[in-house]
Amino acid sequence: MAHQLKRADKLPVALRIVGGVLLVFTVVIMGIPMLNVLAVSFSESAASDAPGLVLLPLPPTTEGYSFIWKHTDLSKPFFNTVYVSIVGTVLHVLFASLAGYILCQPDLPLRNVMTSFILLTMTVPNELTLIGIYAVNKDLGLINTYTGLIVNGMISGFSVFLMRNYFSTIPKSLAESARMDGASELNIFLRIYLRLASAGLITVGTLELIRRWNNITLTVTLISDMKKWTMPVVLRWILFDQSSTSGTAYIFANAKMAAVVLTAAPLVVLYFFVQRFLTGGALLGAIKE
Repeated sequence: MAHQLKRADKLPVALRIVGGVLLVFTVVIMGIPMLNVLAVSFSESAASDAPGLVLLPLPPTTEGYSFIWKHTDLSKPFFNTVYVSIVGTVLHVLFASLAGYILCQPDLPLRNVMTSFILLTMTVPNELTLIGIYAVNKDLGLINTYTGLIVNGMISGFSVFLMRNYFSTIPKSLAESARMDGASELNIFLRIYLRLASAGLITVGTLELIRRWNNITLTVTLISDMKKWTMPVVLRWILFDQSSTSGTAYIFANAKMAAVVLTAAPLVVLYFFVQRFLTGGALLGAIKE
């Protein structure tokens, strides 16, 4: 009987073959461009500008990395990106956690109204709000400041609902017992909910860090001072503007691809450390009321 059930759970051979072929095709389609970028970045200058697909640099060299780091001074935009991303992410996680904790309270007045309002903010595309965001930040004196990049996007409806769903899985009896012992709401939030929802905090923090690290639209909207540009904006300039280096130096393809690798490498490393939390976070991220 168990053997029959085990066989029934398996897909037909034809479907498994088709699924395997589609999976291999997907990996190839997604992997070849990334492999090409990596190979070109380690190629010699003249060879990197040659037409055709490059999957293996012969001979491998790091001259592209040396050139792009020195001649475009990537240390400053790299620091800008790290600073804005980390500070903004910490504040984002804090406010999303506070809002999620409030929304998960069963006796909260007007909870459905607040939930509906947060859902409404998620239906508006970010591109439609850029003019308003620029006007507000200009009135507040936040143009060309790191503060403007940090406070904008400091909270999002998705993160609030994600944290609310995490907090909803925590037994209410723990908070009730703490209240009976005289614990304040702040202590309950810090010592019970945040500790038991560490996976949610990591998930929200990782997603927000990735968003802020890759953010180009908001940066070019608020920042015109090149000294305060972040890595993705500098990368965009390097790829599409040959005058991005001092003088008239020509940027070979290996240097351009090296800039791409340097921009993406921190996020790739981060992914390997947090991938198991992201999987669980995606399941709990479903919005339901």
